[in-house]
Amino acid sequence: AAWNAGEPFTRVPQPLLPGSGQTLKLDTPDKQNADLRARQPMAIQETDADYPALMMANHLLGSGGSSRLWQRIREHDGLSYSVYSGISWNHFEPNSNWFAGAIFAPQNRAKVETALREELARALRDGFTAKELDEGRSGLLGFRRLSRAQDDVLAGALVNNLYLERTFEVSARVDAALGALTLAQVNAALRTYLKPQSIDLVFAGDFKP
Repeated sequence: AAWNAGEPFTRVPQPLLPGSGQTLKLDTPDKQNADLRARQPMAIQETDADYPALMMANHLLGSGGSSRLWQRIREHDGLSYSVYSGISWNHFEPNSNWFAGAIFAPQNRAKVETALREELARALRDGFTAKELDEGRSGLLGFRRLSRAQDDVLAGALVNNLYLERTFEVSARVDAALGALTLAQVNAALRTYLKPQSIDLVFAGDFKP
């Protein structure tokens, strides 16, 4: 109505600040579980052509029960209670953040780090398989469609679209691009943007000698 903010809204720019590849340990005495957080800034934004391919690459790497990180760290090695990866997408400038995390027993810290680094290296070296892509495509598209059927997610998406001055036509185009991805595109996107030497790792826990 008549309310006036006083100052016009201006979005604060978020320029890319590359990761340094450091590993930090934070002491949290007497905690039974430990926590891993990983982060790597990537020079990509949501409107870039590689957006669908990199989204799919991360899905195969660390999003869901069939992902590489879950299968290795949780199912095969039994080192963590949860493990995941994702990408926080930037809508406005090429500065999105890949992130990963895990909850584990403190005595497994070194093994969790080794498993994480080995799976990242294996994905970059060997790439994903056609079977992984086929299953991942079905899972990711199903998740996106199901999310849009949830009231809270839908409301949030409508607000976001208003802010970005776009419609769900953008989501439809992304779904179509995900459905048409080739294995070469997905593997190339991962190799272009994921740089293990730039990933910052933080471990928090009671790491007794």
